[in-house]
Amino acid sequence: MYYFRQPKENQKRLNMRSEANCIPCVIRQAQRIVLFAKGNEEDFINATKLAMDMVGNLSLEDPPSIFTSYIIREVYNYLKNPDPFLELKKEMNKIGKKKANEAKILIEKEKDKIYGAIKYAACGNIIDIGPQDNFDLEKHIKNLSFKKDDYKIFKEKLRGANKILYILDNAGEIYFDRLLLEELSFLKLVIVVKKEPILNDATIKDAREAELDKLGEIIDTGSGFLGVNFDKVSEEFLKNYKEADIIIAKGHANYESLVDRERDAFFILKAKCPVVAKSLGVEIGDSVFYYYPGKEESL
Repeated sequence: MYYFRQPKENQKRLNMRSEANCIPCVIRQAQRIVLFAKGNEEDFINATKLAMDMVGNLSLEDPPSIFTSYIIREVYNYLKNPDPFLELKKEMNKIGKKKANEAKILIEKEKDKIYGAIKYAACGNIIDIGPQDNFDLEKHIKNLSFKKDDYKIFKEKLRGANKILYILDNAGEIYFDRLLLEELSFLKLVIVVKKEPILNDATIKDAREAELDKLGEIIDTGSGFLGVNFDKVSEEFLKNYKEADIIIAKGHANYESLVDRERDAFFILKAKCPVVAKSLGVEIGDSVFYYYPGKEESL
């Protein structure tokens, strides 16, 4: 049974909304899942039809992360496969660990190690494109510059901070996040993963394998949705979300679901689609360390 969600009348929108050009993207995502699940031609056709049928019954008022997640979850159910990207994640973690070890040596040469670690955390987002054991880390970090760079604000926020909520994105990439978390370990760290597998997003198993539990407390969002679905969020996440002095969120889906809310947050991501690029006011391919100041309304 599909979970169709229609927009409520006069509902106050808290999130970045989806756009019509998200529709072909989510259909391609459904097809990609079948390929990773090693489905057959019939599965490919049925998953495509399923996604197309669902699109008309979902609301573009939801952020792309939520809009997409409803369809992804239904394709998983159709395939009877709770984690089609398991093998890919294993490969990404292997590569991420190796490349992050290289980056750790390079960070030691940085004058400002926290800023250096932020750049490497952004560079780690490259792994989301797929396993690339041969990508040139030093070349990417040399060429990486933030189109939006709010590090000055971040340094000011650090002065009075006690607790950081760090919301992870993908497997593999989390080893680069570890480099930044190590530099911030003088503060209390709460590290957020997905409760259930979705695409190549990090779960608690991935985080523990990366030994992130040695740096802080690991919690989950409360669901297996991309980003944070506040309709299904855990009380534990919500409590930490409200109480944290600083929020750092990685990647597209976390940006899509956390920007435009009342709470402020820092976002580290590379704009990989026109919807996110337009929202940020940058070009596709640009990386940002962006501070969203939040709205004036209280939580």
